Amino acid sequence: MMRKMVIVLMAALFVCVGSVSEAAEIDHRTWTVVHVSYEVQKGDTLDSIAQKYIQKNTYGVRDINEFREGIREINNWLMTRELKPGDIIRINYWEKVTN
Repeated sequence: MMRKMVIVLMAALFVCVGSVSEAAEIDHRTWTVVHVSYEVQKGDTLDSIAQKYIQKNTYGVRDINEFREGIREINNWLMTRELKPGDIIRINYWEKVTN
């Protein structure tokens, strides 16, 4: 009896995992990550740049602190010095794909 219950629960788990995986694939196809380069202008700060680009992120609400730190992570030289005009930084955000 216990063995049958375990088998039934395992089968249900595999069906649920398959459904979640399929839903994630469908969702992934409706969103794309955008990679941009931005040339820092006089007066820019990492916060002002993050504020500008977080508005382009249409994959749901993101925390500004997390978004700013994401920019810092992909531009790891920002860990050791501040921005200056002329620097080129990489920025990534998610955007809904429109057909």
